[in-house]
Amino acid sequence: MAMVLINWLYIAVTTFLAGYGILGLFARLFEYKIRHAISYVLAGLLLVTVYAQFFSLFSGVNIGANLLLMTGCFWVVVVCRKSLAVFGAEIIAKLNKQKWKYVAYAFLVFLMAYGTSRGYMHFDTGLYHAQSIRWIEEYGVVPGLGNVQARFGYNSAAFPLTALYSMKGVFGQSLHTTAGFFALLGSIFALDLYKVFREKRIRLADFVRIGLVFYLSVIFSEMMSPASDYYAQLLLFMILILWLEEDDNQKEMGIQNPVPYGFICVLIVYAVTIKFSVAVLLLLVIKPAVMLLRSKAGKQIGLFLASGLLTAVPFFIRNVMITGWLIYPFAGIDLFQVDWKIPKWQVEFDATEIGVYGKGLNDVSKQNVPFSEWVPFWFGDLKALEKLFILLTVAAFFAGVIYLVCHVGAKICHMKKEQKENLFYDKKKLWNPEWNFTLVFVVFMISTAFWFVSAPLVRYGYAYVTVVPLITFGFLFLLFAQSKVGKVHEKVLHTVFCLAVIGFLFTRVTGLVSDIARTWKEPYYFAQMDYVDGEAKTKVVDGVTFYVPTNAGQIGYEKFPASVFANPIELRGDSIKDGFRQIPLE
Repeated sequence: MAMVLINWLYIAVTTFLAGYGILGLFARLFEYKIRHAISYVLAGLLLVTVYAQFFSLFSGVNIGANLLLMTGCFWVVVVCRKSLAVFGAEIIAKLNKQKWKYVAYAFLVFLMAYGTSRGYMHFDTGLYHAQSIRWIEEYGVVPGLGNVQARFGYNSAAFPLTALYSMKGVFGQSLHTTAGFFALLGSIFALDLYKVFREKRIRLADFVRIGLVFYLSVIFSEMMSPASDYYAQLLLFMILILWLEEDDNQKEMGIQNPVPYGFICVLIVYAVTIKFSVAVLLLLVIKPAVMLLRSKAGKQIGLFLASGLLTAVPFFIRNVMITGWLIYPFAGIDLFQVDWKIPKWQVEFDATEIGVYGKGLNDVSKQNVPFSEWVPFWFGDLKALEKLFILLTVAAFFAGVIYLVCHVGAKICHMKKEQKENLFYDKKKLWNPEWNFTLVFVVFMISTAFWFVSAPLVRYGYAYVTVVPLITFGFLFLLFAQSKVGKVHEKVLHTVFCLAVIGFLFTRVTGLVSDIARTWKEPYYFAQMDYVDGEAKTKVVDGVTFYVPTNAGQIGYEKFPASVFANPIELRGDSIKDGFRQIPLE
């Protein structure tokens, strides 16, 4: 646990300084001031992740990468020392007005560090996460690594980030604390639920915070594993909270500024590089795109496009280097003819396997099972709470569609001819705020549908099946609260909501206490629980000695390199750095 705290301190300082440097530059270019310290940390995580991916193209991501990172951070301190001092003073002044936050933040840090120090190791971490991270630590990117084991082709930006901060040479073990750091940031976002009680006001973002608290409680005993699902889902919650809060703030202030939405969309690109399946959320870019185009902000459009491209490019380069495909496993885009390219049949098989296992069928031969047959089987295999989420999501879909149809229909019926022409377009505004909820609802419903038809494993889609019902019924609740009838019973509605939140938090706390009671005797108050160390035999392939796991693929980190050898391979050159290719079957 002490190692986790020290590691987090280093992560927090470097990501904040990296984010402060890049956002400070962008703030001047966009003439926009960043208000929240956590925004700098998120921007820093993005920048540092992009940096780690680029670094991996040329070398192993280890102490050298950290020395260069620290040099860059030192440069930011020197150049921005005056503004940093002013910003630090402002933060301290704000905290001094609410001194209880010192205690709250300290509690969250120690609580999340405890959860990150021990718990359950995700099955896929023992299968390939740990090995993927070690490959990045040792060699960076290796051409054709996906031929060694197909799962190495599941490239995620979370792995280079974890490799950068694993710091094996410092701590004597490869740490895996970055998922827990994301969870810590999420807990800070969730802390703002207190405003519901203090300000006696409910915002739509507060419903998302409820979902975030639930998700944090679900992964608390598992977040020490560097599973890409955790990073992506936590980012989606935080992105949506930032988006909805910006909607409220701009509406209250009577302004329309596309810049913060543009920044958030770059964060969505970042989430896509961590888990490509969240790519549908990029549809949210419609809003800042419309606003920027109407304001004819050519320079800002160019800067945002460049930022998104720079965020995505190293991810796609690594995909090509590891697998020979731009997106893996997706055979629909076939652009590169390299000798380390994974055969198309294997790409299609892997894609089918993910979908089939996501549907709970566990047999690739059942890929053509009709919708009417696999859905009842899939639903019946879910836990009771998961079934409830699915039913609420379906109900939210119908409730949201009915509201939108009735809302638009009612507006049209009461509009004059010239007003109907401006239903979706108002020349006086960059964006019609009436469509804020519509955009978020439609995009998240499309994302949920994509998740459902592709690989509906609940752990892949917690953010969808919790967010959709929460924002839909939350929005309808707020609409009622703002109606004539609702305003008459405003205090009652607020009290009911507060009691519901308290009851919900109580259920989460009891689960948290249970997790802690189960693990508090484990000896991880100094070190972090290490990766699994599975049993294996050895096999020499083209002069390279590999470990072959003998326990359901569970190999972990120490026995390196490892592979299950589904296909025959050979070195492309004289050493591992040259990469691997498959030997064609005769």
